[in-house]
Amino acid sequence: MRTRILMTVVLLLLIISGARSQNAETSAINDQVKIFTTPEMRNLTEVWIEKYRQTNTDFNFELTPVSRAEIKDKILGDQAIGIVMQQADVSSNIGEMWQLTLGREVVVPVFNKANPLAKELAKTGVSANELATVLQNKNKSWSTFTGSENRQPVNFYVLDEPEVKLAVSKFLEVDPTTINTLEALSQANFLRTVKNDVNAIGFCRLSAIADLEQQDFAENIALLPIDRNKNGRLDYYENIYASSEQFERSVWIGKYPHSMIYNIYAVSSDFPENVEINNFLSWLTSSGQVLVAQNGFTELIHSEKQSNLEKLTPPVLMTEYETASTRSTAFFRIVVAVLALLVVFVVVRYFIRKQKAKAPLLNKTRYVKLLNEAALDFPNGLYFDKTHTWVFMEEGGRVKMGVDDFISNVTGDYTRLIMKSPGEKVKRMEPVVTLIRKGKQITLNSPVSGTVKEINESLVADPFIINNEPYGEGWVYKIEPSNWLRETQFFKMGNSYREWIIGEFSRLKDFLACSLNIMNLEEGKPAFQEGGELMLHPLKDLDPKVWEDFQNFFINTADTH
Repeated sequence: MRTRILMTVVLLLLIISGARSQNAETSAINDQVKIFTTPEMRNLTEVWIEKYRQTNTDFNFELTPVSRAEIKDKILGDQAIGIVMQQADVSSNIGEMWQLTLGREVVVPVFNKANPLAKELAKTGVSANELATVLQNKNKSWSTFTGSENRQPVNFYVLDEPEVKLAVSKFLEVDPTTINTLEALSQANFLRTVKNDVNAIGFCRLSAIADLEQQDFAENIALLPIDRNKNGRLDYYENIYASSEQFERSVWIGKYPHSMIYNIYAVSSDFPENVEINNFLSWLTSSGQVLVAQNGFTELIHSEKQSNLEKLTPPVLMTEYETASTRSTAFFRIVVAVLALLVVFVVVRYFIRKQKAKAPLLNKTRYVKLLNEAALDFPNGLYFDKTHTWVFMEEGGRVKMGVDDFISNVTGDYTRLIMKSPGEKVKRMEPVVTLIRKGKQITLNSPVSGTVKEINESLVADPFIINNEPYGEGWVYKIEPSNWLRETQFFKMGNSYREWIIGEFSRLKDFLACSLNIMNLEEGKPAFQEGGELMLHPLKDLDPKVWEDFQNFFINTADTH
């Protein structure tokens, strides 16, 4: 009965939404789209429109330059949008509006790859405080950063652009006049100077040094790693500088200082139901991204483009355009739907009250399941490995392998597995099984080398067995080992494994605290109970990006702890 009522409510809501969409589209036909742009975005906006009209010749628009303060007042109704650039750490009136990120300008510190301290800087990074100290005291040398004996002076350069200078002054927390004392260079001169000066530190736009063809940085130039928490080393969440692709993704998810980022937004008073605007924004977030890079900005990464396209999808499919003769019909539908909803509300309320009357009194105490050492099992007779797997040698010489319950208690119930096939070779510390939960996944490495002789077929139909019985029916493989005696020296048993797991809980807390704090993920709030205790399955409902970081910075580094 409940299902029928719910389906009725959903159907009625769809009818109302459909009628609303019809009205919105009717008013949109052949109407002019008003586009407002702030001065710094005018050139890019004009380029976008010109290119878009090459394939959409009937696009009817009016482009008006306005100040950032005027944007909210100008964008009224469903046929107007604004294109603005906003520093990521600055609050403004556009924060109250519907937004779509279209690109960004990222300001970065760079240095010469041939610098004698390059390897050391890649490990320690440089804090904003250290940069500011050296910048304001020209007698300071490279030894300030690393404590080495390098007494060579640091030569500072800055790209001669107002946005870059402002971002650097905010990041270093110094007066803008201090930045104006640096040698300001055009883009061509900046690149040439940093490439030829091993003692250079420069500040520029990311797009100025990005090599689009190689998906890397310009020759002889590297990003200067930033030690955000000022602890004298690059922690796992700060180590984001290996490639331009990794860096740009890290910028998107919030691992880079916000004061060094200017986001380009399309803003509107509400979700853009207007077909012309929706189509234009879809083009900007896909084909139009080429023009972002060509005009000196950093384009969106693939995941961000996909996220934008999903954000532009209307809540219901748009129906055919409504003619004048059918508008009264749409109005009648709305009236009928509203009356029907009132009836449904009364019926649902009646059944809820009826069920409450039948329900027994419940204990009001709320039991919260926590994840700690006491929640785990440590069966005797099993070998455990830092790959978060376990092994057990059977009488015939084959090794049964499975997943420890630490991982299953962290991730939640599995919905699918990717397993090796019988006959395949496996090597210790190479991928052996992928655990998937609703599209999010982690891959564990093999604790042993050998040949897969048998897989647990029951896991194909019911992966939850791993969560429910990790040390019993949830085994994954039976492997014929090829280097058993040597590899047993890496395994742990009993108290030794228990002590190691306690350390893993500390690492897990650090990982979650850093990830959720730096990335500002609302979904992550339930990961901890009051008092700092971990909730059961803390990764269960977190974003796929967090799972990816969990793979890279927790699973893949477990053997080093």
